[in-house]
Amino acid sequence: MASPIGSHGTFNVKTDRRGSTVPVHISEQAGARAENLSLSTWGASFVLANALHELAVSLPKGREAPASGSHVLELGAGTGLVGLTAAILWKMPTLLTDLSPLLPALAGNILLNKALLVRQSVSCASLDWSKPDQIQLFDSKQSDTQIVSPRQTKAHVILAADTIYSEEHPELLTKTILTWLAPHPDARVILCYPLRMAYIDHIREFWQLMEASELVCVEEGRENGDEEWNELAHTPYEWCMWGWKHASAGELN
Repeated sequence: MASPIGSHGTFNVKTDRRGSTVPVHISEQAGARAENLSLSTWGASFVLANALHELAVSLPKGREAPASGSHVLELGAGTGLVGLTAAILWKMPTLLTDLSPLLPALAGNILLNKALLVRQSVSCASLDWSKPDQIQLFDSKQSDTQIVSPRQTKAHVILAADTIYSEEHPELLTKTILTWLAPHPDARVILCYPLRMAYIDHIREFWQLMEASELVCVEEGRENGDEEWNELAHTPYEWCMWGWKHASAGELN
């Protein structure tokens, strides 16, 4: 599915229920590829970015994240639309992660939106889900590689869009989430994915693994695809938000 903006453009993302929007600038750098996929802004990213303002997320207040940490962590960020939207809306330190070949383009999109990110720290880093206990912060000069460990910091909110499309992904994604999600009753994982028939079994397995890992879905919804995304016109997109089972019912609602 190709991006509706082409190689460079602006997504007007909703910021409230009145229909207000904020322009998030995205460039899809030619030649940027990882795991045989070219860099693109997938439909699930647009759906999730537009849903963030409606979700009941309790964000930390009056607490600064560690210099090497973040309150918000995006997995499989791609062009970074979801993470950038979260940083703009929530004004929280945000870390966008993906495989290393995509990081220069991801860093470029952070710079494109610097006028909207003046109040918060946004950075990008390499995270390989097969080695989920190590994040390598991106340094364009490659002069001093900084490694972040989950022993140093955890994420209050983890975001992921269209990250379940192979049989390995359910287990790898679940392990990565469990590695980085803070053990706090307000901590949340928010995902969005298209319900393509080829991936239904992978999505079902992911849900089973999450539920077996002391996490519970606290909110979910669906939206139909858009023909502009080159997805089948009626392909539904599902988003879901998860929290820890050990939180009280009152804390999860």
